[in-house]
Amino acid sequence: MATSCLYDNDTDRKMHSSAIQMLAREFNIPKERIQVLYEKMLSSLKEGARIKDYLVIVVSRNVKDMIKSNGGRKPP
Repeated sequence: MATSCLYDNDTDRKMHSSAIQMLAREFNIPKERIQVLYEKMLSSLKEGARIKDYLVIVVSRNVKDMIKSNGGRKPP
């Protein structure tokens, strides 16, 4: 799924961008690295999602879990 199709509208893009910023600050990881992880997760979950309002929460939680399972180390 291309990035342009990943977000439904500008409001959706801003909401997910805010989540990416918060994750980057929380784990002290560059925003670009978090964005790659986040958008991969969003892409995979969005296809089967019936209620898209909760995607930002689910994706953020999954990205947090991935980082924590990596021992808090910066993702590749």
